[in-house]
Amino acid sequence: MLSALWMVYFAFGLAVFSMAPLVETIRDDLGLSKGAMGTVLAAWPLVYLVAALPSGAMIDRLGLRRSLAIATVLISASALLRTVADSFVAMFGAVAVFGLGGPLVSVGAPKLVSVWFDDEERALAMGITMTGPAIGGVLALVTANSVLMPAFDQSWRATLLVYALVSVAVIAIWLLAAIVADRVAPGTDRDHDAAPGFSGAWGLLRHRAVQLMLVFALGMFFYNHSLNGWLPTVIEDQGFSSSVAGYLAGTVTALGIFGALFGPRAIPVSSRIAAMAVIFAAFGVATILLSLDGRPATFIGLTVIGFSKGLAVPVALLVMMQLPGVTQRNMGAAGGLFFTAGEAGGVAGPILFGVLSDIGGSTAGLILLTGVTLATAALALLLRSAMSSAPCPRATANRYDTPISKRR
Repeated sequence: MLSALWMVYFAFGLAVFSMAPLVETIRDDLGLSKGAMGTVLAAWPLVYLVAALPSGAMIDRLGLRRSLAIATVLISASALLRTVADSFVAMFGAVAVFGLGGPLVSVGAPKLVSVWFDDEERALAMGITMTGPAIGGVLALVTANSVLMPAFDQSWRATLLVYALVSVAVIAIWLLAAIVADRVAPGTDRDHDAAPGFSGAWGLLRHRAVQLMLVFALGMFFYNHSLNGWLPTVIEDQGFSSSVAGYLAGTVTALGIFGALFGPRAIPVSSRIAAMAVIFAAFGVATILLSLDGRPATFIGLTVIGFSKGLAVPVALLVMMQLPGVTQRNMGAAGGLFFTAGEAGGVAGPILFGVLSDIGGSTAGLILLTGVTLATAALALLLRSAMSSAPCPRATANRYDTPISKRR
């Protein structure tokens, strides 16, 4: 199941990153301003924002196998629709469809990890899972302008079609894995005693640590989605060609793979929140370096972003599993809240970055990101304080902590 989940997340990353190296080409062909293109890039986070909480409830009720099958179909549909979009409205709608499938993957991944793995295995399982979207992103960033665009006579539509067909193939992979898993451990992906998704979410909101974690998620996604969509353009503004910018952005994502694989296991449970503060302080320093003239500063900034980016999401998800009131039973609801709050930042980030870039170039957008990252680092310290004063958080979090597959 972990391998199949990795493939689903690979398709997720491919869909998210596939447009980034082609932003300027698509923008010119469709006649869009940077602000309008930023709005297109924010289309799926906007839908995701609305769909995340219902997705958590759906997963708790419907089960992981069917929910993630629906997700792969929606991701593939979004990828295919982008290839035929011929206007702002059509492209906005095509990208928005991804926002219906994306939260099913994002919420389903930590739920699957919490169900199939025990506490000692979760850090590695979550790290492996997070390499999926990173490798998908590397593939898109590295091959778009250097391989596929030249091969298809500079056709961005044909380039996106190749990525879309990969996503379609993942549908068959997931369905096959789901059939095998159901025969090996029938019903494992579904908690029949699941708490109602929405009422479970409202109960979690009573905890101050959960509230702070949601604000932290907002800042994290604001930063991540801004860079996911605009990093190649930022690099081009430093004087690099579009193909070199794609390679460098792909290198950033590749460095994140090492962070995701080895970082979460190396960080002790008691130090995870402090690590989140350090990660976002590093992001702040890196964005300052990207705004400076000179290629050495750019290379250092990109390296810092790469290693730190791979750590941010898996460590945050592991911390979420430790929060007061979060159990295996309501993990879908908790994930829905996390990604709902996060995508509020995911919507605002690319739009504001694009608008500021129209006014003052990418430097203006980077200044905004620096402020967001430093504020998010401060929030992590507040979360640490709230967790230390919470009464016996692990006692509540462990009621359904043993994976179902190990209880059978």
